[in-house]
Amino acid sequence: MKVKVTQKDGFHFIGSGAEYPGELPIDAAAHVGGKGRGFRPPELLMYSIAGCMGIHSREALLKAGKQIEDLTVETDGERAGEDPKWFTQITLQFSVKGRGVTERDVREAIDVALHKTCSIAALIHRVAPISCEVRML
Repeated sequence: MKVKVTQKDGFHFIGSGAEYPGELPIDAAAHVGGKGRGFRPPELLMYSIAGCMGIHSREALLKAGKQIEDLTVETDGERAGEDPKWFTQITLQFSVKGRGVTERDVREAIDVALHKTCSIAALIHRVAPISCEVRML
């Protein structure tokens, strides 16, 4: 998988890749010199974890024969206080609505995603423990 970021102005970059024809705006935090012209890289990591876990949890639920009407994943990441400010703990909150879907079903799907199919979360989980909460809608 290849992607590219190109500097546009100051700390503003545009990301692009071969798999999706769109562009992704990226910018630094304001205290570094960013001007709010794009996503900050740590935010992109949280989007990646949430997206990957959402996709793979939904896939596991569908494989188990569950009908999912709505699935949302929210993140909350704690970071170290000094540089490099890596994530020290990440919490994912899953909100799920589906017919005949139980919290146990969702937790089993999350476990499959976190430990077997979501490469991004599995990698990050080695450095920053990921815990998951479930809310049935």
